Amino acid sequence: MKKIIIIILLSAGIFTTSCNDYLNVDPANVKAIGSMEDIKGILAGYLETYKIHYAGASAGNPSSFYHWYDDIGFMLTGEVLQMFSYYDNSMDHTKSLDGINGERYGLEILKALNWSSREVHGILWQQGYKNIGLMNRILEEAAALNEETSELQQQVVGEAKVIRAWNAMKLLQYFTPFTNDALGIPLKFDTEDLVNTEDPRRPQTEVFEMIIADLKEVLTYSAPTNENYNLFYRKNIVNGILAQLYQYKATGPAKADDDWANARMYAKEALANKRLVSNTDELKQLFFYYEPAYFYDTPFASIIFFWTVTGPIQGNSIWGSPGYRDLGYNAYYYTGRPFHPELLALYDEDDIRMEEGMFIWNDLYKENNKWLATGLGRSSRIRNTYHLLRTAELHLIVAESYAREGNDGTAKQWLDEFKASRGTSYYASTDILTEIMNERKKEFCTEYDIIWLDLKRNEMSLTHEYIDPVAGPQTATLESNDYRFAFYIPVDTELSLNPNIEQNPGWSN
Repeated sequence: MKKIIIIILLSAGIFTTSCNDYLNVDPANVKAIGSMEDIKGILAGYLETYKIHYAGASAGNPSSFYHWYDDIGFMLTGEVLQMFSYYDNSMDHTKSLDGINGERYGLEILKALNWSSREVHGILWQQGYKNIGLMNRILEEAAALNEETSELQQQVVGEAKVIRAWNAMKLLQYFTPFTNDALGIPLKFDTEDLVNTEDPRRPQTEVFEMIIADLKEVLTYSAPTNENYNLFYRKNIVNGILAQLYQYKATGPAKADDDWANARMYAKEALANKRLVSNTDELKQLFFYYEPAYFYDTPFASIIFFWTVTGPIQGNSIWGSPGYRDLGYNAYYYTGRPFHPELLALYDEDDIRMEEGMFIWNDLYKENNKWLATGLGRSSRIRNTYHLLRTAELHLIVAESYAREGNDGTAKQWLDEFKASRGTSYYASTDILTEIMNERKKEFCTEYDIIWLDLKRNEMSLTHEYIDPVAGPQTATLESNDYRFAFYIPVDTELSLNPNIEQNPGWSN
């Protein structure tokens, strides 16, 4: 057994080579491993980064908000996370982008509005593979101790396997064409196979099988969750990720006949002992939280992860007009973005998400526009909220699974129950599946990649308008199965070092 392992990979500089080098990282700071407690301590240092990352960010010191390359943790933060808000039609981009060319990430905003943020794609690629690489090393050390039946071993291994599986799922969702099974991602979970650094792309079917097998194994573990240690070794998280995985798989090139049944089964398992919100105050608790915790588990919330600073953020010269900050890259803090009219039209006046300060903010400084308020916040709202799983998403996965199987009656029952929890019975469409997708737009309009992946897996097209401060008004169209749905694989950190991997179709090197 190797007697050395990475303690905490604090130096981003060791992750500057190909994905396979991320999977084969050599130790920087080293420690002799003699017990499962040693491995537990190493993984604990990694987990602690979720809680403390960006803890120093504040309105008075915003610079740490932009440290993309310091990330070693599980979550994707800052502009990387926010990119997806520009990839769909949640926001109205037709207003002026004053000062965008002078902002640090102004050009990346424009690239995002045309779905071509190569720099951010490279960060996503590196982030996923470096986390998989570290988990492979941890699992290699744990396997060598031969303590498979111990409670501590299952808590540590379960934690590492869930983190590894989630990162692999995200790489698969982001970097593979939705209609080509052969173009999966390079991936290895065999902790004994850490030598070959020039792996080709595995078929998507094979990658799905690897991820699913890992998660199902974790579900067989008998060890209880250590509430003071484990973040991801929780059965509701494992079931929830499996539900998300089968939902994405069910209409793609790796689909199987039982995918929707599996998505529904695991979603219902994840919903055990959970419920939808029953009033406005409970819904607000999902987005207003001021304790220095990094997850929040309630009967009506499922499990929620928070990232970065908490507490009131006052409007000032850094963050823009008094009383508000908007979603976005640095330039958008100055100009703000209102709701896209098509999204706003899906809500009705009784919907509790439309109450002041909930999902919208009636900004008197901006001609009474209705501004997106979820996620990155206004004045006293937390910023950079990341929701790993929510009861709302799991509930709508169940509704969608019934609709996809042609059981519109049961799908409508689940959908009506969800609408009632939001104080509405309004239908914008008579088609049940379309209405479920509408409800997902309304509920998750600023939550990471949910709407973007809905566009991809439903093979939808998208057109939006925006303002280029130099070229003026622009119209960008993303066709169904457009090549930009499969992100750009970075040349400098992957393609130039791995001759056995090919770029996604449509992208030039």
